[in-house]
Amino acid sequence: MKIIVEYNQGKCIGAKKCIEVAPDYFSFDGQKAQLLKAHLKAGLCRLDLNISQEQLTPLREAAELCPVNAIRISETDGQVLVSDQVTLDKLKFREVRAEYDDLKEFTLDEKGYFLIRTNQKTKEIEVAFCPELNKITVKVTGKKPLEIYQTIIKEGLLSRLDHAAYLGRELQKAYLALQKSLPYVQDDEFPVEETSG
Repeated sequence: MKIIVEYNQGKCIGAKKCIEVAPDYFSFDGQKAQLLKAHLKAGLCRLDLNISQEQLTPLREAAELCPVNAIRISETDGQVLVSDQVTLDKLKFREVRAEYDDLKEFTLDEKGYFLIRTNQKTKEIEVAFCPELNKITVKVTGKKPLEIYQTIIKEGLLSRLDHAAYLGRELQKAYLALQKSLPYVQDDEFPVEETSG
């Protein structure tokens, strides 16, 4: 079958999913994926192929796994096999207003809680896990939120999605505070840099 693969490198965030499942078609330049043997057409990398259904499978999977819809696959007659567009499901779509009252709805994770602080000297975030009040059993130290919260998940230190979301928010605040050499206080609003004027 004859297909067209179109890849928008500008959208790519370097997740490397396409490279994992379709290494014959995609490579990595250190920041973004590259569509091998493609030519540039109308701002997109384009690859025209005549392939079997079996050869199409990894390409299709690469396009479907792309978290930012940077890959489109279509047949030469225009039929789209994998779209790069997000569509609205008019039958199931609903809009929800975000609401949350921390005083009424907060629930403590049964596994415990975290104490988070920054170390300006080492430029690291330190996270202490307490399964009981004021009793630390695990300390996780790292430089980036991703490596810290993934380690915490692998260690099985939390059980609630809202706790995971909270942890991600606080770790990102701590990371930004370190980058800007600002004080970090857990649960406080992110500090605003003072400007002289």
